[in-house]
Amino acid sequence: MTPVIAQAAPLSYARRMRQPPSAPALAALLREQHELEGRICARDLTMEDTLAAGRLLLAFAEREGDAFAALAPLLDPVAQAELSAEHRQIAEDLALLEWLLAADRDAADAAVLSASLASRMRHHVARDGRLLSRAAILARG
Repeated sequence: MTPVIAQAAPLSYARRMRQPPSAPALAALLREQHELEGRICARDLTMEDTLAAGRLLLAFAEREGDAFAALAPLLDPVAQAELSAEHRQIAEDLALLEWLLAADRDAADAAVLSASLASRMRHHVARDGRLLSRAAILARG
């Protein structure tokens, strides 16, 4: 018997038909990303600032998926899954930080979580910026 390699399931119709945004739309998204990066990279973030910046990052993440459509053929599916997993982890950590602040604002855990979260968000938003820049270049042709 000859072994047969199974063919991957076809992409859903909606995913195949999703078009990347226009170059001007990508440019606007990239400007928004730079503003977000500036806010997250501020060195004197309070815990409340971290919460607010994290909420903005998650709102931005809702829109970045379409922007990355231009890069979809170039991005490894594992890398795409990692981006989504990071968004989920940031959302969970933001919820935990919010709870810690409500329970005991002076808890050492809140300060440590806030600093860790701010650092991870800085790395995440910087990578998003590189990906968006690449998508904008591809959209221009």
